[in-house]
Amino acid sequence: MGVHEIDDVEPASVCIDRYVAFLDLLGFKDEVEQAERAPARWPRIQEVLRLVKDSLCEAPTVDMRLTSFSDCIVISAARTALGLSEMIASINALTFNLLQYDVLVRGGFTAGNAHHDKDFVFGTAVNRAYLLESDREIGARNPMVLVSPEVMDDVKGLGEACVAWFQEDGAGRWFVHFLMCYASYTHEPIYAGKVIMDDPAQRVRDFICHRLRSDQGRVLEKAEWLATYWNRAVASQGVFAEVNASIEPANTSRGPTIMMRRIVGSAR
Repeated sequence: MGVHEIDDVEPASVCIDRYVAFLDLLGFKDEVEQAERAPARWPRIQEVLRLVKDSLCEAPTVDMRLTSFSDCIVISAARTALGLSEMIASINALTFNLLQYDVLVRGGFTAGNAHHDKDFVFGTAVNRAYLLESDREIGARNPMVLVSPEVMDDVKGLGEACVAWFQEDGAGRWFVHFLMCYASYTHEPIYAGKVIMDDPAQRVRDFICHRLRSDQGRVLEKAEWLATYWNRAVASQGVFAEVNASIEPANTSRGPTIMMRRIVGSAR
């Protein structure tokens, strides 16, 4: 919808009930600035951008739309059960893939009135998603996608299987459980098409341990939160080991394991 079309439409039909996620790639702006000064760093920027493209897609069946700018991404979809499922899958795929390259994601996930097309993204749900990502008082602060109460109400209405894709972070605060694929993984049984998680798990453990040993200040606080989350949600299951600052990264992973979601995309 262009500017002239908006002029002719009533406000109530411009903004409709949607799920909206506002996502921030933490540290990406600094990496871009470093690449401008040191071109040898540019391939990493290209790889991160490729991962974003491969991880996300527009899904016409749920009116899922994407907008990316600088280090930020906005995803939205129709407020339906299938729309919620696609939002969860998209956030998890992006977070899973970027974590393989030591890029952390922070964001807000809301529901409410929003308009999202190729020209404009706006609405109260967009505003609140941004606040959940960025506000120092009510926002996520750590590398998580914080979920608003109305989204959690929808999630709980779909049953325990859907609730399992979320974790609590303090009283009444929920976030997308982006380590779910590690927490629920078992080595047996082996079956056709099963993704073996040992290498990606070791890769993530190495990145977290390296951060715990080298980061400082607020960046270290984020790493410490991630380490606590990994140990509570993943290591406690007994399949993958814990992380802490005393562990030297093993660097034995044979490379990243990447989820691709572009197959259901559609150009508009």
